Amino acid sequence: MLVTVLVAFAVYAMLPDPLVRLPSWLVTVVGVLALLPLVLYNPTRLDRESAWSRRLSILFAVGFVVVSQVHIVAIVVQLVDGSADGPTTLLVAFAVWLTNVVAFGLVFWELDRGGPVARRVEGIRDDAGQDFRFPQQDGSPGMDPAWQPVFFDYLFFSLSSMMAFSPTDVMPLTLRAKALMAFESLTGFVLLALVISRGVNILG
Repeated sequence: MLVTVLVAFAVYAMLPDPLVRLPSWLVTVVGVLALLPLVLYNPTRLDRESAWSRRLSILFAVGFVVVSQVHIVAIVVQLVDGSADGPTTLLVAFAVWLTNVVAFGLVFWELDRGGPVARRVEGIRDDAGQDFRFPQQDGSPGMDPAWQPVFFDYLFFSLSSMMAFSPTDVMPLTLRAKALMAFESLTGFVLLALVISRGVNILG
């Protein structure tokens, strides 16, 4: 998770400053500062959690999604007012699409069954509801009954939602899971159907 998020921050740092009214490096700096205490609290593996670390983890994930949506809106505005540059628009759209996948994957990872620490350590929010049902959890013959999803499983599900606009092998079970998935699919549709196609027209 840490490597994936840092790569997404690096992508944000390379976005052109005129896209939003803030320097492109500011998102990376603020994100790293918010991530640092979480890493120091669990430097090797996610095996402990407190009230402040849980709140900060959720705030970090939600903030990541909000920043991604701000960049999506900025791209659409530039296309509408005619100020978008063709090659730049295509590159920025791809970068924002990629970081949006990471952002929603992080949110899914943080929310499902009380978060990554609760899924790993018994006794922490055992009553937390399950938001997503993975095929490995169906109890089919040959499946490990102790299997638990890791960050890459949620990242793959996020990627599928952005590309297919619908559930694939993972099913959302709760209203918040369905709402988040619907919102991610909508942003993916906007980027692929509107932004990228408009960018190609600009190039032409």
